[in-house]
Amino acid sequence: MSLISALNAARSGMSTSSRWADTVSTNIANANNASYARRETQITTNAQGAAQVSEITRAVDSALDGLYRTEVSRTATQDAIATGLAGYTALLGDTESTDTMLTRLTDFQNALGLLSVSPADTGLQRATVADAQELAQALNRAGGALDAAMGRAEEGVVADVAAVNDRLGRIAALSERLASSDGNGEAPLSVHDALGAELDALAEYMDVTTRTDGHGRMEVFTSGGTALLTGGRPETLRFDAESGTLWAGSVDITPGVSGKRGISEGSISGKVALYTTVLPEMQAQLDETARALISGMEAADASLLPGEAGLFTDAGAALTDPVAPGLARRIAVNEAVVPEVGGALWRIRDGVGAVVPGAAGANGQVMDFADALNGSLTFDEAHGLGSDVPLSRFMSSLIASQNSTRASAETSAERLAAGAIATQTSRMSFMGVNVDDELQQLAMIQQSYGANAQALSTVSEMIDTLLAAV
Repeated sequence: MSLISALNAARSGMSTSSRWADTVSTNIANANNASYARRETQITTNAQGAAQVSEITRAVDSALDGLYRTEVSRTATQDAIATGLAGYTALLGDTESTDTMLTRLTDFQNALGLLSVSPADTGLQRATVADAQELAQALNRAGGALDAAMGRAEEGVVADVAAVNDRLGRIAALSERLASSDGNGEAPLSVHDALGAELDALAEYMDVTTRTDGHGRMEVFTSGGTALLTGGRPETLRFDAESGTLWAGSVDITPGVSGKRGISEGSISGKVALYTTVLPEMQAQLDETARALISGMEAADASLLPGEAGLFTDAGAALTDPVAPGLARRIAVNEAVVPEVGGALWRIRDGVGAVVPGAAGANGQVMDFADALNGSLTFDEAHGLGSDVPLSRFMSSLIASQNSTRASAETSAERLAAGAIATQTSRMSFMGVNVDDELQQLAMIQQSYGANAQALSTVSEMIDTLLAAV
């Protein structure tokens, strides 16, 4: 090797060591940055044998990235459902709780039993009316909690849609920066890190797939194939609360709709499911409970004329056909038995439609009321909680079923979260920074730099010696 070749080799070695050191120091500085992918310096030799940096790459695994984002989306779906139901089911209680509509029904049944023994006792009459009011109020509270959950679900979808639109805009801007860069230096690598962080965050809202177009720009699609970002232009998402439809531009991407190329996972999917399916089904079951109670007591009341409201009413009126949604929120005790608003307590003994008091010791109507509650009532089979069963059994099934829906979502969220954590651990072991490894590289860099510096010094001395000899 000539002196000039040796000199060039030493200089290129020092330059390569310097760039290598920059990469390692950048890695160490970002050791705690979860969105940072470790940089790796690729070193090759040229035709003259000199070392040179051919490329600085990011340590990424696309398969792990995709798996992690999928797990995050699936976790977010179940977490949204569990969280959305938490407030309602807490108020609903369970079959072991001491203050639920089921316990209020039991109190009312017990009060009717006592009144049937002493029908003339005004204290028992008042207690029976009060227990009926508490039963109606328990249904009112449950219906109100469901309404509140519906409102929160709608607000949650709208907020998530706004967040997705914002993230798609940022992904588009980062993608344009990446496409317009020359591909060299730290800047493009940092843009890749930022894009990865945005996609990780986007996965919490919805499941997506990505690819790169011919200009180097990122394209984003729903898991069903609908374009969300193409040609550098993001589609605007919007949610129509009236129809429960989620749109990406003019394309319906509502989750859970057969034949649509939409999304299937993520917090938006969970909240849309709550708003369009889960909560309406729960409301229908709760309303069916109130309907059966109203109609059962109407049928048991021999004092009523056709069209008259019975002991329980729909906001003061008799039931209509069909019943408007939200009956559980509107059910109330007929004012005809409430003395504070002009009613008379004796009607709980003689019938709500009675015009004058009957015999003080008559308990036939009270027994009919009790038999209606203790016997089987007819329920709509579509609700899946039984068709001809006592009201207490239907209530028990409702409470158990609706709590089970929340518990199942919580269990699924916990299981999926554990999978996401495990995947992220594997992902970070691949792309993350191990400071000990980086420090070992620094030691190697120091040795390389020292060797090249020594070689450069030796060659310089040899050249000086030759020049002095001339």
